[in-house]
Amino acid sequence: MLTKRIIACLDVRDGQVVKGVQFQELRHAGDPGELARRYNVEGIDEVVILDITATLEKRQALARTIDAVAQEIFLPLTVGGGIRSEDDADAAVDAGADKVSLNTAALQDPVAHHDARQRATAARR
Repeated sequence: MLTKRIIACLDVRDGQVVKGVQFQELRHAGDPGELARRYNVEGIDEVVILDITATLEKRQALARTIDAVAQEIFLPLTVGGGIRSEDDADAAVDAGADKVSLNTAALQDPVAHHDARQRATAARR
């Protein structure tokens, strides 16, 4: 039987959580660390940070934002946005992420990301 899980996604821009519709008309919605702390207390199952401009700006997700959220929660943390290489994924994990989410980079080079996943899985064994 599948277990239902509640996962909060924090869309982040310039280190702050933003809300909008289809990433348009974005408005400030709070501090990522504070919101993550509240979600943790309220019983959420997992938190996802999506740095919505990292890929467009050709940079890694903000390590200080990842760290601020990781310090506030005791549950799985996934980070996406700006993860283009294994080094980017390692930087996100070093900053506090448990998992990384790939999108643009995986679509642009699916073979390389499949190989990276295989290496990461083998390293855990």
